Amino acid sequence: MSSVSELSEAVEFVCALAGAVAEAAEDGKITLGDAAHLLPLIYKLPSAVEGLAEVSLADLSEDDLAALSAKVKESLDLPSDKVELAIEEAVEISLKLYSLVQKLRA
Repeated sequence: MSSVSELSEAVEFVCALAGAVAEAAEDGKITLGDAAHLLPLIYKLPSAVEGLAEVSLADLSEDDLAALSAKVKESLDLPSDKVELAIEEAVEISLKLYSLVQKLRA
């Protein structure tokens, strides 16, 4: 599997986890019912992190970074659209900064 597919799967997991946590926290209380949001994700964790040790961020192209940014925008679903947009923008900016740093190192 390529670095992009490995990272893409991990990004999907993190986005799903963020959505589940946000949904569980929406009422401001931690209850047993919140486990229904989080338990299904536990089963996805092993496949989401499998292969990440072999991922080299330095090998990612600008297209790969753009694909990861798009994956975040596609996968992230939070109760607050304002927060969701801010996180998506922060991820995009971070990936662009990473790309810039890689260009300067070359």
